[in-house]
Amino acid sequence: MNSPSALTREMLETVFAPDELVTVPAGNVGVVVDSDAREVLRTVGLPVWENPWFDMDPEIAERFECVGDREDPPADRYSVVPPGADRWISIGMIPYDDIAFDPETGTVYCLPDDSEIYVWNSSLRSFVHFLYILQAERPHFDVEWAGDAEPPFDPEGARARTLKAMTSVDPAALKNPRSRWHSVLTYITDPEHHLR
Repeated sequence: MNSPSALTREMLETVFAPDELVTVPAGNVGVVVDSDAREVLRTVGLPVWENPWFDMDPEIAERFECVGDREDPPADRYSVVPPGADRWISIGMIPYDDIAFDPETGTVYCLPDDSEIYVWNSSLRSFVHFLYILQAERPHFDVEWAGDAEPPFDPEGARARTLKAMTSVDPAALKNPRSRWHSVLTYITDPEHHLR
């Protein structure tokens, strides 16, 4: 695993409104053992915003939903289930796959609708950093962007910069050719590409 990225709350607030960054009260993070994941949840924040990729859980500040507490726990859905998967905390989804993190290690996993579980990001911080990178590049590829500035529209350049930045933050996240991150990258240059 990489050392934690240099992502800070201040960086996130350059691309997300403060009310789009959900933090978790100190009293609610007791089950999160990984110190970096705990810091991300407590002070950095999890972006919950209107976007074409993710449906993040805005209720994470109030309560954690463990994937093992659902009607279809991992043991019922997958042939290979990593130890402790029932305790992973759900943070959202990318159509139609769940995204959850391991509170012991901070590792983020994708629980696909139609294949086996895989590592999504090496840490919760690197996952949030990827969201920051996407949002920072969004004015360069989103035709519906309604920001204050009018940056040059350059989807190909945005995709190349996004891939380079993501690779520098968490190269392991992009090594899996089945990772949905590759669909997100394709969407940058081909918004008609469905995330399935």
